[in-house]
Amino acid sequence: MVTLGNNVALAQSEKDYEEQLKALSVTIAKLQKELAKTKTSKDKLQQSLQTSEEEIGTLTKKIQSIKEALNREKKQLNQHQEQRADLEQSRQKQQTQINRIIRQAYLLGRQSQVKLMLNQEEPYRVTRMLRYHDYIIGAHKERMDEYLDTIRKINAIETTITAATEKLESKQRQLNGQYQELKDSQSQRLATLKSLTREIRKKGGSLSKLQGDHERLERLLEQATQALSKLILPGDAKPFRTARGKLPFPAKGRITRNYGTPRLNGKLRWNGLFITGKSGSQVVSVHHGRVIFSDYLRGHGLLLIIDHGDGYMSLYAHNQTLLKETGDWVRSNDPVATVGNTGGQAQAGLYFEIRHNGKPQNPKPWLSSGSRNRG
Repeated sequence: MVTLGNNVALAQSEKDYEEQLKALSVTIAKLQKELAKTKTSKDKLQQSLQTSEEEIGTLTKKIQSIKEALNREKKQLNQHQEQRADLEQSRQKQQTQINRIIRQAYLLGRQSQVKLMLNQEEPYRVTRMLRYHDYIIGAHKERMDEYLDTIRKINAIETTITAATEKLESKQRQLNGQYQELKDSQSQRLATLKSLTREIRKKGGSLSKLQGDHERLERLLEQATQALSKLILPGDAKPFRTARGKLPFPAKGRITRNYGTPRLNGKLRWNGLFITGKSGSQVVSVHHGRVIFSDYLRGHGLLLIIDHGDGYMSLYAHNQTLLKETGDWVRSNDPVATVGNTGGQAQAGLYFEIRHNGKPQNPKPWLSSGSRNRG
């Protein structure tokens, strides 16, 4: 049984975590500002690469928003059209009923009420016939009122549909124009991005670059591990440690780099999985948690990190777009990003890690055998 004391403690824990998250965001902002200071020509190229990739991510997100807005308008119009079809079906049924009532009233009306009384010898028959006559007339009026009300509703929905169609067509033209502008802008930035990536590779220094990328990530995760105390998950969320072997695969694709395999002739090793995938395809959270980082990190591109509580975190790097912001709650299988190649990657894919108390874990044993892709 949940007591008032438990509720107060839970609320206090959530408040403490919020404050810790804000403090972490300030620390991360300082780290990012430090990285943004360009020193050498290679640093300047990296900064240009970051700017271009961030702009492409923003543009891609806008394009997706345009598509979603248009789909919402279409869905609303479809609902109006379905409502009109239902009303038309009701009108046809009511028309049939009215035709039957009118025929009955007509047949009954061929004899006046006086004739009905004169032709009946027994008083109770006269009363019954008059009551039946009134019933037919009353039913006629009731059905006619219903019919006229349906006609009014059909006329109203027709007006709504006409207005919604005009609005949709206008918005379609407007959004098509914006969409084309964004696509053109994105194409220009992609061309710039490719030339920047080639230039950076010409500069060489692959080992030092990878070591620098590794150190930046480790520093970020160290700050996060130190800054955040135990995350209190909602009541319906199971602890991360109980999900071993049950986690969904974070993206559709094929594993091309495995945990622990060597990089650069054994000078470094992979701390997670690299999953090649289709650019723009969905990246999902593997478990319930809270986003603690959603930003660009040099060497890892557009990066998302989720705190799952009890010291567990999952990391999603090289994304094309980020769909969640720092502080957002996510559930297992929630879309959190889209697959990309930011951070100077040659091919589209997702780099995925699982950490416990800051230390990398082999993600494969955590993934469900039914969803696990193998390289």
